[in-house]
Amino acid sequence: MDLAEMNKFAGGKGKPSTWEIDRTLNKRFCEAIGDTNPKWDKEVHPALLTSAQLMGEAAPMPPFTLPGIVDGGGDWEFFKPIHIGDKLTIVNEFTGVQDKSNEKRKMLLFSMRSTFTNQREELVAASNGRVMNLG
Repeated sequence: MDLAEMNKFAGGKGKPSTWEIDRTLNKRFCEAIGDTNPKWDKEVHPALLTSAQLMGEAAPMPPFTLPGIVDGGGDWEFFKPIHIGDKLTIVNEFTGVQDKSNEKRKMLLFSMRSTFTNQREELVAASNGRVMNLG
């Protein structure tokens, strides 16, 4: 599959997945990272989202065609506080593939975006993730 064919998957989204943010999950997460701030009794620690404990359905994407796979990094944006009891809907989108090959090896960078909206349909967070496929 060439790069143009792979990028035909761009814009494809997984089905929305909804999670209710539970007080116990947030408490256990804060205990695990050693954060005892009482603020987290009412608000969700933002790092909980980054821990991959809340995942949506994968977006359709092309197959990895090279033998190696490594994390290509990511970034997060937080727009509004998330509160205990909020229901977050997560939608994952495949955003494309870039050829990052050089004279030493073949490399393809796969990119995805996840959005997190609350029960009021407010965007509360978003992340961009990347995976490098190495040959």
